[in-house]
Amino acid sequence: MTSPSLIENPNRRLYDQVFNSLNPEQRTAVEQIEGPVLVIAGPGAGKTHILAARIGQILLKTDAQPHNILCLTFTDAGVGAMREKLMVLIGPEGRRVSVFTYHSFCNSVIQDHLTLFGRQDLEPVGRLERIEIVRSVIDHLPAMHILKKGRNAGDDLYHYETQLRDLFSLMKRENWSVEHIQAKVDEYLLNVGDKELYKYQK
Repeated sequence: MTSPSLIENPNRRLYDQVFNSLNPEQRTAVEQIEGPVLVIAGPGAGKTHILAARIGQILLKTDAQPHNILCLTFTDAGVGAMREKLMVLIGPEGRRVSVFTYHSFCNSVIQDHLTLFGRQDLEPVGRLERIEIVRSVIDHLPAMHILKKGRNAGDDLYHYETQLRDLFSLMKRENWSVEHIQAKVDEYLLNVGDKELYKYQK
């Protein structure tokens, strides 16, 4: 069964042009409408383009409706790019495709099932709260701690704030424990003397 919403879309001619312009590898990915597909490509290679075209194929060749499709990306910019691409290729029905960042999708699931989490006030940490949390960590370090002094005299007290925030984000994303980090730091310090970069050359 085909989806009349896409067939009757005035942008159908554009969609056909886009589909016909795909190279064989891209077309294989777009035409595979069942099961998982892995597309490995660098930035700017057209992954959003391929995904939007694949969604179009699913709507064309199955009885799936736009609201039955969930599309996840890493950034808000990615959400905007996907929405724009869907609107061009699919038309107004593209608005009904659920496009989220991973964080916003997980938050929507949590908000819809708060009772399962035992609390009614769960909200994602905002940008200001993230800053406050990292600065609180720095505030509780000893006065002469290297993360509090920065690289040079006169550096801001929160000189390493951004690096710490990135580290905590990476730890969460990769599921690194404090013990794992400490072990890697100890391993690095143990072997740093063997690195050519740190050997005196003159």
